[in-house]
Amino acid sequence: MRSVAFLASLVACLFLSPTDRAQAQSRDYTTLTSPQSAQNWYVTLGAGVRYQPDYTGSDDYVFRARPIISLGRGLKSTWWSAEDDTMLSIGVFSGQGWRIGFSGDLLWKRSAKVNPALVAVPETKFGAEAGGFVEFYPTSWLRSRIDVRRGIAAHDGVVADFKLDAFSTIGPWTLGVGPRMRIASSDYIRTYFGTAGAMPGTGGLLQRYNAGVHTVGALAQLTYNWSDQLKTTAYVEYKRLVGDATRSPIVRPFGSRDSITIGLSASYSFDTGSSYSFGL
Repeated sequence: MRSVAFLASLVACLFLSPTDRAQAQSRDYTTLTSPQSAQNWYVTLGAGVRYQPDYTGSDDYVFRARPIISLGRGLKSTWWSAEDDTMLSIGVFSGQGWRIGFSGDLLWKRSAKVNPALVAVPETKFGAEAGGFVEFYPTSWLRSRIDVRRGIAAHDGVVADFKLDAFSTIGPWTLGVGPRMRIASSDYIRTYFGTAGAMPGTGGLLQRYNAGVHTVGALAQLTYNWSDQLKTTAYVEYKRLVGDATRSPIVRPFGSRDSITIGLSASYSFDTGSSYSFGL
């Protein structure tokens, strides 16, 4: 309940911001996110640390490092960046209020040697997910984003992440909050939540998994912009497992459907000196 109240207060702060600041932000948005030839490509590099569940569905928490690599046209501060965006994000095409690009994530190996609670499921391999994203800004303070990625080595499934972020800048501070939803294929759910054989109570039948909504939740983050290039961010994310994954023994009775992730990151953006256009 405290997490829900915290998120609600952040939303209120966003929409109660002064009108003159919203208008100024809108002017910046129109200028800086339009595909002008003067816009150069910027690279953003950074790193962060998260206190999060050992794996999705776990109630054991660990600290885990996270790299940040991003490439896009225009200063990073002109495009909204959420802390749960993929590790690698490259905005290939952009226009006034939209971006299309490549996204990729690393997936760590998971086995009972690391966490005994995983003894009921097969171990998973180290691998990655690769795909693309589409971002659309209906207003200067609202971002919608869809990521679709397919597994490489780690799994053969497909995941789709849906995000909506409302954000506002107050001096050097930037505040953002929004809901989250992930849809996963049956192959993905089978790989990470399936058992090697029949589950208890199924009459000896192998467990079947269906594609569908996998997690729902929300993210809130607060960023301090030391300059146009350097920023630090603190954030909290809530997730709840839904669908067939919740029947896995690593979730019930050994884990939890609900999880909280707390993180801190720092990143720096720099001009590549190139304004090469892909033609859009």
